[in-house]
Amino acid sequence: MILLEDTRQQAGKHKNLDSYFKRTGVQVERCALYVGDYAFANDMRRAVDTKSGVMELMMDMHQDHDRFAAECERAQQAGIGLLILIEEVLPEGGLAAWVAPKNRFGQSLTKASPETLRRALHTMTAKYGVRFRFCSPNSTGRHIIEYLTEGVLPP
Repeated sequence: MILLEDTRQQAGKHKNLDSYFKRTGVQVERCALYVGDYAFANDMRRAVDTKSGVMELMMDMHQDHDRFAAECERAQQAGIGLLILIEEVLPEGGLAAWVAPKNRFGQSLTKASPETLRRALHTMTAKYGVRFRFCSPNSTGRHIIEYLTEGVLPP
């Protein structure tokens, strides 16, 4: 199986993924993808877009909203099931209990609240069919392969 990795995905950025794919015999080729960061060359019905954590997701949902929404809409129009896989384990209580990191002056790095993000995720799912899941960075590779091969969503 050949896994395609989007060329906009910084090469070498995800050492955990590179290691997982190599260890499990998944051949990775880089090319420009229509949507997402990962898809199978022989089956473009599903794609996975990875986010390094809640802060990157918040930036995409708020500061880069138009670009992010356009990608979600492209996926929907092309019939591609898009999974946004956020590489961060949420605290007990889920997103509602998540606390934004602070700068050196003790100020939050984001003005958006977890509740605002939760509502935005719900809206994007309802409007475009995009799915959002959180996972440990150590399990990202496995979740990418499971979703792309079987449509299995991480818990």
